Amino acid sequence: MTLRIAVDAGHGYTKALGESGERVLFPSLIAPAPASVDLGEYAQVDTVWIDGQPYVIGEPARSYATPLWSRDKATDEDTLRLILVAAAELGAVGPVALATGLPLSWFGSQRRAFREALTGFGGVVQRAGQPPQRVWFESVMVLPQGVAAAGSLLAAPTMESGAYLVVDVGYRTTDYIVVEKSADGGLDYEPSAAGSLELGMHTVSQAVADEISSTHQVDYTPAEVEGRTHVVVRGQKLDVTQRAHEAREAVGRQIAKVLAERLGPQADKLLGIVAVGGGSDILPTAIPGTIVPPDPQWANAQGYLLALR
Repeated sequence: MTLRIAVDAGHGYTKALGESGERVLFPSLIAPAPASVDLGEYAQVDTVWIDGQPYVIGEPARSYATPLWSRDKATDEDTLRLILVAAAELGAVGPVALATGLPLSWFGSQRRAFREALTGFGGVVQRAGQPPQRVWFESVMVLPQGVAAAGSLLAAPTMESGAYLVVDVGYRTTDYIVVEKSADGGLDYEPSAAGSLELGMHTVSQAVADEISSTHQVDYTPAEVEGRTHVVVRGQKLDVTQRAHEAREAVGRQIAKVLAERLGPQADKLLGIVAVGGGSDILPTAIPGTIVPPDPQWANAQGYLLALR
């Protein structure tokens, strides 16, 4: 039996949904497993084997990996591996029907190559102490980010008819699109009022990491400071919450400014603004009245899964 799953392989986090409601979430970090001393039962590296090759993936990889930064997803083998591992983490064995997505500005030029790279892609995935799982993608659907999220959110009967701006605040990019909901519930997407900004939550982490490096001459990567309240500098705990808060507010203002410039007078004709994605909570302060739905980080994955039904 072919399992249907949705994977939102973002630059910050990989989110996967199974058709029965199963969920998997982990940082989009992957690196070859580092050489280490065998300490037996006292300490073990959390290793994932893909076709016999050892990797560290997700949270355990923060000290070894850099965020996925390739603009060409089809040729980025690490992205393909993360999607494969996400499928295995959902319990997939055998053929899988996959729905995934791309940022709006990359969708038109990359969707075919990304679909072709994933179709038939597979391998044997195994965690320590677990049986091996052979998984492959039998069919692949590639959808535009933001559009998928809008379809799952604006279709709700609680959202009245009118024009909405859907903003997907991710790790590397922020996607936006204006969607008109008709009185009968239909959705009309406006390609002339859609696009991607090279702004996201990575900008926040980069600002914190840069300040530590500049002030204390200790190099921290954005992945190492992301989500942290403290870092250690020469034996002392350094509180970074205020710097992170200031950076979040600054990024929110940047996004609001660019959106206003790109939409022009159309911005004043919107019924509402809906923010989704892992960074959605930075927008209400910058754009008062912004709606953040429940579970905003999963909006794209939910839209992808709906497209498979």
